[in-house]
Amino acid sequence: MPDHMAPPRTLAEAVAALDARAFTESPRPLDPPAPQHRPGTRFVRFTVGNTAYAVGEAFVTELDRVPRVTVVPQTPMWLRGVTNLRGDILSVVDLRIYLGLDPTPTSTGRMLVLRLPSEDFALGLLVDGVDSIVTIDDEGIHPPASTLEGALAPFLRGMALVDDRLIAVLDLDRLLRSSDIRQFDDTQEDSRCEAL
Repeated sequence: MPDHMAPPRTLAEAVAALDARAFTESPRPLDPPAPQHRPGTRFVRFTVGNTAYAVGEAFVTELDRVPRVTVVPQTPMWLRGVTNLRGDILSVVDLRIYLGLDPTPTSTGRMLVLRLPSEDFALGLLVDGVDSIVTIDDEGIHPPASTLEGALAPFLRGMALVDDRLIAVLDLDRLLRSSDIRQFDDTQEDSRCEAL
């Protein structure tokens, strides 16, 4: 505003001054909007039965339909078998069976391909469906209100409320390193043989 103009004293004067400036000043390009920073960690949200779960996006490398699975004899029911994913042989765990539910339907289910970032270990996890990617602050993950029981209870990081829906946030690092899951890992077997 030029020095010879008095500052506006009323809202009407301020609006009139802005209107006058709009016709006398040359237009300038709009500044790009400031990037919106959303603190927190990104999670993949999926469902099994009536429950929503979330796992760290860093562990999920692919999402696919339920593949053709070769059954492996003398293994737990929740280990549906193995599949060949572009040359990688993956164990396929059916989370529904692991939780005591009916098997995941091959026609509608989905497979999350999970990898440990620090190891050469991958696993296919069958779930009912994958909803979205969500961002959750660490402060937004709270311990459950009561003690939980069940197969996934030891691997539960906490509960979070996202879009008015309660989500069970899993600690995938602990789950993928558990003795249940790793008992069929070839690299674990190889290292045990080398130690003998």
